[in-house]
Amino acid sequence: MTWLNIWHLTLPIEDPLLKFLLELIIILGAPLLLNKIKVPHLLGLIIAGALVGPNGFHLLSRDSSVVVTGTTGLLYIMFLAGLEIDMGDFKRTSGRACCLPGLPLPSRSGWGCWAGITSSGLIC
Repeated sequence: MTWLNIWHLTLPIEDPLLKFLLELIIILGAPLLLNKIKVPHLLGLIIAGALVGPNGFHLLSRDSSVVVTGTTGLLYIMFLAGLEIDMGDFKRTSGRACCLPGLPLPSRSGWGCWAGITSSGLIC
């Protein structure tokens, strides 16, 4: 039975099945465990990911499967943030929300052009 050979486990985990199993345990178990001590589930997932990553206990190395799982988690966080937006407030302040970010653009563009021209030596 060589497919159950987990006694020769080295860190970081290289076996794709064990890696996926650990990721699933973290995704399903961390929110349940940390919810008991009143930690939000997203914060629990971030903490669990930091603990098993290369800067924590180094259980998982950063490879394509971990990057895909992390990108999926980031999209999930962005989706939840989008659900939290109150569309009534956004509609009431839509003029300010759309115009305010564009106000600094002309001055920043002007300063950028001035810095580029003066550093290139076109204007002394």
